[in-house]
Amino acid sequence: MSETSRTFNEIDDYIAAFSYEERQEYAAAETALDLASILYQIRQERGLTQRQAAERAALQQQAISRLEKAATNVQLGTLQRYLGALGYRLEISVIDNRTGTVAGKTSLSHA
Repeated sequence: MSETSRTFNEIDDYIAAFSYEERQEYAAAETALDLASILYQIRQERGLTQRQAAERAALQQQAISRLEKAATNVQLGTLQRYLGALGYRLEISVIDNRTGTVAGKTSLSHA
């Protein structure tokens, strides 16, 4: 077995031993990292520095840094304002975990 395979198996075994609460926290952290990665990628695609993106969104550069590091809980209004300034809108779907049915969906755009 390769070193990489063994490492992944150890991580998978470790995560499998999490309590329900720990799995919920892990999922939330994973989502925050995914969002941070998306925000970083779209800013890069627009060819903007954090400072330039912050100016467009009327935010401080430190706020953009925090969004891209997933260091804090993101305020919906801040996220909406930032994405709107970069030419994107935020769409939220409420999905039943058991069936996958979309119970509702809304799209937020920067005014």
